[in-house]
Amino acid sequence: MKIQHLDHSCLLVDISGARILIDPGNFSASKVREIAPTGLDAVIITHQHADHCDTDLLSEILAANPRAAVLAEPEAAAQIVGQADGPAAGPGQAPARGKEVVPLPAGSSYQVGQVKVSAIGGLHAVIHPDIPRVGNSGLVIEAPDEKRLGVTGDSLVPEPEFQDIDVLAFAVVAPWSKMSETIDFLRNTRPRIALPVHEGIVNQNGRPIFLTQATNLAPDATQVRDWPEDGIVII
Repeated sequence: MKIQHLDHSCLLVDISGARILIDPGNFSASKVREIAPTGLDAVIITHQHADHCDTDLLSEILAANPRAAVLAEPEAAAQIVGQADGPAAGPGQAPARGKEVVPLPAGSSYQVGQVKVSAIGGLHAVIHPDIPRVGNSGLVIEAPDEKRLGVTGDSLVPEPEFQDIDVLAFAVVAPWSKMSETIDFLRNTRPRIALPVHEGIVNQNGRPIFLTQATNLAPDATQVRDWPEDGIVII
């Protein structure tokens, strides 16, 4: 399995002959446009917020990858096809109007070739009690004879499916979390490899603070692995 970090929470995953792009948001737009991924089998959106689903970027991706399936948390799916208002609907025409978008609620799964994509969780982390929570579909991606990959989206709930998983992309910093919660999440899930994402909200001076503490205080069984310069990790 090859995982490429395209800034913030966007991941390009090549696994068992399938190519999957996850959460192409506005903090990832420059890198995604630089890479210009083609041959995509699926684009997956964990939730509706713009840093995970940039409507203009999604339109460009789908134009270049017309055969790609689009899987999205149900609230985001309704917005993407223009059936509901919200961040993922965009200011103009919905990015996937006229294209089938598969709702991916928690508890459901979808097959992309040999790859099984399962959705877990269901809710975004609490930002503030006065801000309504939106849906969030965490992911488990697996295929025969491959390592299992988990993607939290915007949640630090230690879901059972994340326990002792081979690889887990986790939000190392977020406006809805504090450092102690991130460390406790790693201790409660104990992934073999933890890959930091969602760091687009901090600059290069602040990022090492969060990453260092997560690395030093993670459980012994967990290797917090930073991304190399090219953003590519082979598992």
